[in-house]
Amino acid sequence: MFPQIKSVFPPDQASNVETAVEIAVEFSSDMDQKSVEEGFYIFPKTKGQFRWQTNKLFFKPYKPLWPYTSYFVSFSPLVKDIRGFPLSLIHFTTATQGVYIGSDGFIHTISEHSTSGRQIIQGNHPIWGQNNSSIIYDYEGIIWQADLNGKDKVKLVEDESNRASLPALNPLMDLVAYVGTNSADIDNIYYIDLKTKIIKQLTGFFEPNTIDQIRWSPDGLYLAFLRAGQIWIINQDGSDMRKLNTSELKCKVNFAWSPGGTQIAFVAEENIWIGNIYSSELKKVSFDNPQTGSLDWSVNNKIAFEAEGITIMDADGSNEIHVVTAGKNPQWINSGDYLSFILPLNKEDDEDQLWIMSADGLKKDKIAVINSHYRNVSWSPRIDPSQSALP
Repeated sequence: MFPQIKSVFPPDQASNVETAVEIAVEFSSDMDQKSVEEGFYIFPKTKGQFRWQTNKLFFKPYKPLWPYTSYFVSFSPLVKDIRGFPLSLIHFTTATQGVYIGSDGFIHTISEHSTSGRQIIQGNHPIWGQNNSSIIYDYEGIIWQADLNGKDKVKLVEDESNRASLPALNPLMDLVAYVGTNSADIDNIYYIDLKTKIIKQLTGFFEPNTIDQIRWSPDGLYLAFLRAGQIWIINQDGSDMRKLNTSELKCKVNFAWSPGGTQIAFVAEENIWIGNIYSSELKKVSFDNPQTGSLDWSVNNKIAFEAEGITIMDADGSNEIHVVTAGKNPQWINSGDYLSFILPLNKEDDEDQLWIMSADGLKKDKIAVINSHYRNVSWSPRIDPSQSALP
């Protein structure tokens, strides 16, 4: 967290303060004492002496203050803590937003607790860019990046020999992986380094099988993708490509990484399986259900999946609860307290409903209309500058 002022003495708006007072300011973290003393400001201007007691600064005027006089104490913007983070006056977190394709074919954004989305730009497979400050998407074989108003569009990937689609941003590195499809309809995985603009091919397939999903591990070290029912794992640099599941145990719909990035859950026929990316061990964690479909794995180790509606269980298969009787495409939102799902309308106008639900299934709200052909929603990840390295 950024440093904040925890307490002050005399209190704000105090009256009848003794003229021989010692002013005290307590901070929430260890401060860069030199910057605090240099940034200390009192008006009317008063000379005095500083002393410290852990995170508490004391200022003792050399002479008694003037009687019946209003004094103002403040700090300059140069004040910082020992990590270099500036002093914070207020701290707040904006609402999580989802980016999705509306029934009009345009990219929309919507708050997790809103009921009115905002149209951004035309495109497909939108995801959040670095620091949630932009949107990355594909459109007409090109990977694009635009700001949250759909302006300042730039081409990230344009290749005459390949149609680019399905962008996936590495959570910790400036890399965007994507599927490149050549004129023979052969899919391969590439990535572009957003800083150097260098493009690297990671796979070398020669048969025309579609790559349906690509997803980075939470630590950004591995990339997994789904091709013809087979989940492949590859190191971030393109080395050591290996299969997770067997040809007899094909992935039916999609897969999801575990919070620690060492396992992957997927649906095979009637069951959910979890595979270890290091040992290749496969374990069944759900009972037979022919309706088992799309799934997602939350940061608090819960798996939500389609099963005649939406079901939630612990990652070991225990504590299974059925929370929605009709729903598709469950997707966890950040902390795992909420998830989104799609309510199919089975209409001819490409419209389904996007709903938000609490993890216990007690609170449900319809928030948007989503395109029935593009049911995935990209939810903005948590960005906390105080937990990041300074530039």
